[in-house]
Amino acid sequence: MKLRYLIILLLPAIAFAGESEANSGTDIMARTINFIIFAGILYYLIADKVKAYFKGRTRGIANQLTEIQEKLNSAKQAKEDALADAKNADAKAKELVEIAKNEASFISDKIAQDTKTEIAHLEKALQERMEIEEKKMGKEVVSEVIDELFADGKIKLSNDDFLNIIKKKVA
Repeated sequence: MKLRYLIILLLPAIAFAGESEANSGTDIMARTINFIIFAGILYYLIADKVKAYFKGRTRGIANQLTEIQEKLNSAKQAKEDALADAKNADAKAKELVEIAKNEASFISDKIAQDTKTEIAHLEKALQERMEIEEKKMGKEVVSEVIDELFADGKIKLSNDDFLNIIKKKVA
């Protein structure tokens, strides 16, 4: 391999070794061959590195485009998910409002029913209380009348009459 480099470096010297001073003004051919040899050596030495650099750069740009595309797709998916969540939340909110209305209606009906039941119980208790009070008043009136009659001495009852009255009352 080193022999190849040595030949490439010495090729221009060998090719133009027999050139004379008389043709030095028109040495365009020699300069062109030297330039081609220089370009060939330069290409041989750095072509792989330049190709590798541009391939790496191309891969890097392709990777960046792929990442950007993935981010764009994920952003679109996130947007679709957010819209779906918003629709679900809206439907859930409507459902909750409907449930709340039904529960409020149920609770108000239950309260109304409980109130009616309580009023009926209170009316019944009032009626019973009034009956008790009427009996109590009747007993007080009877007691007062009896006390007045016995106190004035207008009515005289014997013990046998008392016992008969009590027996009738108990029986």
